[in-house]
Amino acid sequence: MSAVAGLSLAAVPARIGLPVRWRAAAVALIALSVPLLFVRSLGAVYLAVVVLGAAFAPHLITLFGLTERLVPAGRLAESMAFLTSAVVGGQALSLAASGRLAEVYGPSAVFAVAVGAAVLILGLALTTRATDRPAAAIKPAAGAPAGSAR
Repeated sequence: MSAVAGLSLAAVPARIGLPVRWRAAAVALIALSVPLLFVRSLGAVYLAVVVLGAAFAPHLITLFGLTERLVPAGRLAESMAFLTSAVVGGQALSLAASGRLAEVYGPSAVFAVAVGAAVLILGLALTTRATDRPAAAIKPAAGAPAGSAR
């Protein structure tokens, strides 16, 4: 479901900018993760997670697209590496917290972490100043070797 949703982003008109897409994906993450709080069987968890996947790829694709637009070309590789590491680090932290919560409070507490993360994503999407304009190029410092940038 996530891959299909991600591929379908190619059909979204260009007039719908990346900041709007990010906010829409964040709302979808919240709306599609809330049902996890009410599932009581493994089949229901499977169905809820499959449907939740429809918001996951669009969110990540849009976030990487915003990074590509907002970061100067000379810093793009570094920024993408940082973003990828942040995704992995965030997953690691949430898995550690979820494991502890599952042991103490059961599965509903774990799913609350997913809903909380989605709410946090929406908060960031609403408060972060993002634009569709490409970032300005980095100018080499005076006296820097040709082809270098700070």
